[in-house]
Amino acid sequence: MKLPDIYTDWKIVVGLGLIMLGAANWIIGVERTQIYSRMIVAHQQPSAAATDYRSFDELDAGAGGAVLEPLTAEERRASYATARMDFYHAAFLTGRVMVLLGVLFTLLGFISVIQQDSRRAFRRPDDDAHLPHALPGAPRVPR
Repeated sequence: MKLPDIYTDWKIVVGLGLIMLGAANWIIGVERTQIYSRMIVAHQQPSAAATDYRSFDELDAGAGGAVLEPLTAEERRASYATARMDFYHAAFLTGRVMVLLGVLFTLLGFISVIQQDSRRAFRRPDDDAHLPHALPGAPRVPR
């Protein structure tokens, strides 16, 4: 097996590319998900979390239509942070899948390169292909 055999096999090249791209997505996704989850925890209001479970039918007249009011600036920042955290969580999961597929492609590529190399080692040279098969050790007829 030679180096040109490795970098000319498309499965190995695609696999290594997927591993690098997936690892970058994975690392960035983990870091940014942690950052935005900390932001969400910091902006979370304990009083709002206590009434989030109630449905519209269970709201009493004392709520004063608080459900339909627009978001405050703090709630809007927390909402944006939640959306960003969801995006980076998807990037993190996609990175994991890409790394797994890259490892699989690379493994299959190396298996195929090794198989081709072993076939090449056992193949008869082209210049002896026209000669008839003889007994091992028998002298060959000159051309």
